[in-house]
Parts: sequence; C-alpha cells; structure tokens
Amino acid sequence: MPLSPATQAILDRCSDEDAPEVAWLWESMAVEAVLRHGGPADAEALLPLFLSAPAAHEALVPVFTSHGDQRLAARLLEATVDGGRLRDDVPSGVLHAVGRLGYTPATSLLWEHVDASHHVSKDACLGLLHLPCEDLRGTIAEALEKHEGAALFPEFLPVLALKTEEPAWLDRLVAWGENDASVDCNGGLILGISLHGDPARSAFTRLLWDDRWEACGSGTGSALWTYAGTRVLGLGLPRLYADLRALLRDRADPDVQWDALRSFITLLRLRCQDVWTGVAAAEARPESCDTLYSLLFTPTPEHGDTLTELADRVFGSEDPMSDEVRHLEIALRTAAAHEWALRAVTPR
Repeated sequence: MPLSPATQAILDRCSDEDAPEVAWLWESMAVEAVLRHGGPADAEALLPLFLSAPAAHEALVPVFTSHGDQRLAARLLEATVDGGRLRDDVPSGVLHAVGRLGYTPATSLLWEHVDASHHVSKDACLGLLHLPCEDLRGTIAEALEKHEGAALFPEFLPVLALKTEEPAWLDRLVAWGENDASVDCNGGLILGISLHGDPARSAFTRLLWDDRWEACGSGTGSALWTYAGTRVLGLGLPRLYADLRALLRDRADPDVQWDALRSFITLLRLRCQDVWTGVAAAEARPESCDTLYSLLFTPTPEHGDTLTELADRVFGSEDPMSDEVRHLEIALRTAAAHEWALRAVTPR
C-alpha cells in the first residue's frame, strides 16, 4: 500500500531544511488524515521521524497506535525505554500504543507506570486495557480495592476492572462514581463501566443523563470517555436522541432539561469532530453524518422539533448553547457533503 499523501507531506516538510519549523497543530491536522485513510506503510515511514525527536513529534503517536504492529511496538520500546522506565523526552502515548498493538512483553512495564503522573498513568492503563493481563489479575483487584471509595485516585485504573474477571466490579464502579469520586476524576470510571458490555447499559444510560456525574463535562475531560463509552456499548446518537426527547417530554424541571440537552450537544460535537479515542472497543463504525443531519435538523411530522428548535426552547435563542447548535448544524452538513464526495471517488 503506498504512503498516504498526508504522510508524504509530513516527511517532505520535515526534510526541507529551508522550511519553517513544523507546527504541532499542522502535524496534528495531517495525522488526522493518516488515521482515517492511512495504513501500515505510513506507520513504518513515520517511525524514524518520531524516534529522531520524540517530544517534537508527539502528534505522530496515534498513527503507530492505529496502523502499527507488534514488530513496530518492539522497536518503539527498544528505542524509548531506559532502565525499565520510559525516557523523560518520550511522550507517554507510547505506552498506550504498545499495549494497543497487543505487545504482551510490555505488560509489566506498563503496570510500573500506572502510579505515575496523570497522563503517564492514563496511557499505561489504556495500553493495559488491550492486553490479556492474566498475571496481573489479582494485583489489579488489590489496586482497585486500595483506591475504592476515594474522591481522587489514578483516574484510569477503573478501566482495568474487567481484567479481574469479577463481575461485581460493575456495581462497585457505579457506586464509587455516584457516592465518592470527584467529577474531576471519573472519566476512567465512566469508560470502565461501559467496558462491562450489555450488563452495563442501563447503568451507563442512567449516569449519562444524571448531572451528578457531569459525564459530558468538557472542563473535566470526562466527555471524551463518555463518548467512547457510548461507542463501546453501541449507543448511537439516534438512540440517544430518542432518549433525550423522551426525557425532555417527561421532565418539567428546567435544570434537568438544560443538563440533558447540553450533554447530547457535547456528544454531537465529538461526533462531528470524529475524535480518536484510542480504545479499540469504541471503534465500531458510527452512523453517517448524512443520517444524523436528516434526523436532527430536517423537520418531519414524526420527529417534531429540530435540534435547533429544541435548543431555542430550552436555552433561549440568544444563549451560546443555541449558537453552538447552529454551528454544529453547519459542521454536520459539511461533513455529510464530504462523505458523499468520498463515496463518489472511492471504488466500490
């Protein structure tokens, strides 16, 4: 498979000595194209560039996570680990990458980083999520029990609860989030609950609309992991929109309506951005933007008010949240047109 044009552009710009320094934002934008349309050849081609200056090319790590293989994972670790720890100049996303690629020899290394700083711990836990962890089963259970009931803890440790193979952890995670955990530290609880699959559906749907969880809080970072959880459980936006409309119809409390609609808008924003979560179980193909646009913004007798009209009614037409809905309508229409263009040029 040939290199994607975005990968070639990154390599060309970085090899041009007369070009200005490559900006992180530009490289991130190019990486988004590689994630969507690239493949193993892109990961191979970009690895030497990353290893030449890991801190400067942190934006490339998701390419290895998505398009690499176990051989690439081994080369990544060989070049970035010193004395059993990730080198200081290496982005912690490497831990996530080697775990996501199924490189089991990295298991103990990742576990050693779980009690590190927030971002390092997060990437270690997300990496371990994709590994069997049989030998860590008891150790993970002990670590969870040590922190259970705390307001603050290694935020993503709860995503590993499923590795204990103890079904009771589902209810324990829910209780932890409802009664004790700070909303600044519950993203891992939310994702961890979703990873329990069908038995978690009712609890997850309940917390999604419960303002005590602030599950879609952008400031706390939980929104991304709530979005990932909806994808893990197959809770598409059409289903959630139906739930939202029922809630708005049945609940008269204005604060409840405001929080629920804000939560849905946050999830829609993340869908429009097509954010990359790095969680394999969350990568089921989402509904098309064309489908969403028709459902949310095309008035029909069956669906009643459009999302724009709902926002105007709940927030008020001058509220910033109503403005955001109008911006999302434009973004979704543009994304739908892009999908149609891709279908036109992609061989069947």
